[in-house]
Amino acid sequence: MLCMAVGCSRDVPPAGETVRAHFDGLAAAEMQVKILSDFGESALEYQVDYEYNKEDNDLLTVTAPAGIAGVQVEISGAHADAFTLRYAGAALQFDADAVPGMTPADAIAGLMYDLRAGEPAEVGTEDVEGVKAVTLHYETADRQPALEKTVWIDPETFAPLYAELYCDGQRQLALTFQQFQ
Repeated sequence: MLCMAVGCSRDVPPAGETVRAHFDGLAAAEMQVKILSDFGESALEYQVDYEYNKEDNDLLTVTAPAGIAGVQVEISGAHADAFTLRYAGAALQFDADAVPGMTPADAIAGLMYDLRAGEPAEVGTEDVEGVKAVTLHYETADRQPALEKTVWIDPETFAPLYAELYCDGQRQLALTFQQFQ
């Protein structure tokens, strides 16, 4: 129907509902993500493997830095609102953090939730490393703190390429998706 209204040009980004339908139908995915967290006092970089499972818990495994490699985070709940940190046989459960979806531990889960259930405030295109990526901008300005997320996805595969997460106007996380399948 959308093709009939605007033509099937590759210059037209997929609409928010098309992206949402794709991610809602995605049962599972594996990804490798570089996470840069900057909460003002220091910036930290993590490398993680992430296993998304729509019907069960997600699993994040830290692969770098070496000092915490092997730490796993099991993420559960309809909105990724609970997670358990596991390392060397020990487990620590968190019911929710202060700002859900805005920590390195639960940012990917929150972003996957937004992609499958959220309504982007803006949809556009922008070049990212030679790919004319679709940009989706999500915001929750109606609650405090105000959260904003922008994600760049490949228009052919719908694979996330990059995302930035802001809290009260300050960028706190940048995610580079190095692999998504």
